[in-house]
Amino acid sequence: MQGTKNISLILSLALLSIVSLCLMIFSTDKTVPVIDPDYFKVLESEKIDRVVLNSTSGIVELRFENNQWIVNGKWGADMQMIKVLFATLRQVEPRRPVAAKLKDSVRQSLQNSGTQVSVFQGSQMVSKFYAGGNSLKTEASFLRDGDSQPYQMAIPGYRVYVAGILELNENGWRNKRVFDFNWRNFRHLAATYAKEPAENFEVEMKDRYPVIKNLPKVDTAKLNNYMDAISLLFAKRFVSTSQPGIDSLTKVVPLARIEIQDIASRSFSLELYSPRKNDHEVFGKMSDGQFIALDKKSIGDIVKKRSYFAP
Repeated sequence: MQGTKNISLILSLALLSIVSLCLMIFSTDKTVPVIDPDYFKVLESEKIDRVVLNSTSGIVELRFENNQWIVNGKWGADMQMIKVLFATLRQVEPRRPVAAKLKDSVRQSLQNSGTQVSVFQGSQMVSKFYAGGNSLKTEASFLRDGDSQPYQMAIPGYRVYVAGILELNENGWRNKRVFDFNWRNFRHLAATYAKEPAENFEVEMKDRYPVIKNLPKVDTAKLNNYMDAISLLFAKRFVSTSQPGIDSLTKVVPLARIEIQDIASRSFSLELYSPRKNDHEVFGKMSDGQFIALDKKSIGDIVKKRSYFAP
């Protein structure tokens, strides 16, 4: 009897194993392709010297020349943004193919209104694809040039809209440092206040230290802190003249003007405007006519008058 029971148990287990194996085999969707995680990656990013981003907002060319990244042949690039770009290109992976019922519409959307990304090493194009996403910017999709299948994309371990960095316009890539110079090795600074000319002052170097012209006694700690604040001033963002209220600033007298010349005879200037009643930012205009928005606190550190430096 016991032997008969054991044989029955063995046969039952064998039958269950066969059924489980069959279910596993026949339930597997053989139509789902194996996705190469490196399909869109630019793995040797240190060799890349040009990236072109072509979108409905314009063309952005990022080119490495003279040991620096340049935006559209005229602006220094924001190196933090360049680092984010290449980190994205190295790490981004397809999460899954876009569903069949959405495949054609997503493909057309990417080709018509997405960003065409072209990556070069010298004259050789090493990658070309389209990037975009949904209207809420929560789901990114990429389409490799010449393919018909778009993919939903992600960076493993991060909740981030990976197409965002590729959708920036020219101003989004520009270096936001206002005065790009080393104050310990410069020639001249002039700060002027149109409504308080007695508070104007000039800073120049003397025996490798900054001094205020025609001000015999100076609080050196205050002057050093001021020069630090000037050299480390960053814009929050670049502002278009089409933004409401910006054009009217050209018709008013600036609150202050700061002009700097370095030892290479490069000139930098910034005109600052008094904030309007409801403004949470301070607007300024650089020497090339570009308007910028600045943080109010940072402005407090650089709008210093002659009397402030007296000991």
